[in-house]
Amino acid sequence: MVVFEKFPNVKLVKFPELDEVDLGVIQNSLAHFLAKVGGDASLQLSLKEYAKGGLKAQHEVHGKVSISGKTFFAEHETWQLLESVQSVLKKLEKEVAKEEGKKK
Repeated sequence: MVVFEKFPNVKLVKFPELDEVDLGVIQNSLAHFLAKVGGDASLQLSLKEYAKGGLKAQHEVHGKVSISGKTFFAEHETWQLLESVQSVLKKLEKEVAKEEGKKK
């Protein structure tokens, strides 16, 4: 499990070791996401990889964010890990925004 010093409320479960570039992209995406939904959000991203005998693996990312007692879920599956992570964060951001719109 990867836990970021910069983001203590974010956990990455079953993620491979990431190089500096990929780690930087994920950290920027997390910073943007947390700025949109609020710093008190608790986020967990879990990865499942499927290798069907080839060199590439398909990445399925499941996201769960908890904010003020409410929990939101999203998932996305692609061949690109970063694309999957960013897509899940966008979906979660939309779900939180939709809920915020209901409160108003």
